[in-house]
Amino acid sequence: MAKQALIILITVLAFGILVPWYKGYTFLDPRMLAAYGLLAVLFVAPASAESFASDIGVTSTRTTLGRLGLLVAFGWGVTVLVLITAIVTLNLAYWHGSVVSPPAKLFAGVLVCSLMASAAVGTLSALMARTLSAGLVKTILRFSFLIILLAFAMSSRLPDAWQIWLDEHTTRRAVTNLAWEGAAVCGLLTAALLVPLLKKSATSR
Repeated sequence: MAKQALIILITVLAFGILVPWYKGYTFLDPRMLAAYGLLAVLFVAPASAESFASDIGVTSTRTTLGRLGLLVAFGWGVTVLVLITAIVTLNLAYWHGSVVSPPAKLFAGVLVCSLMASAAVGTLSALMARTLSAGLVKTILRFSFLIILLAFAMSSRLPDAWQIWLDEHTTRRAVTNLAWEGAAVCGLLTAALLVPLLKKSATSR
């Protein structure tokens, strides 16, 4: 419990205070906000893997869904806390007489996509943990996330032609639409993954 609290505190300090203070108004870039939305996945994936790998005797649909719901709520809640802290930090550090915040449609899309992505990854982690060790599941997922983060970090070093294409396809409207589309896809993926997960829970009775 103390370790989890420390991790959350460090995350809030780093991403909720230091990053927006350093980035300034560029923090409101749609790509930056989208990347922040993915923070939830980093909390949900390992927590789900550990929880379901350590207790293979989950015997009811209600228990499985309840546990999964708590894990998703935890990861998504931390992300919401970080985002709100970041917006408050941005306004306090660069106050110009009016509150600055992300566009409502973009912000809502990022939050909903973050929630649905957390549900999808949490369900996938739980399903994988039924057949693989928690350590192996976390290694696979962390490696996948690392590739995504590296791709995001290296995007500014792309050739000019690619950079122009990327800028054209990551406008506020494009990212907003992508966030809502991603939320829908993740919702469908979650539903599809829940079927085998709940079947495995039923057979463990």
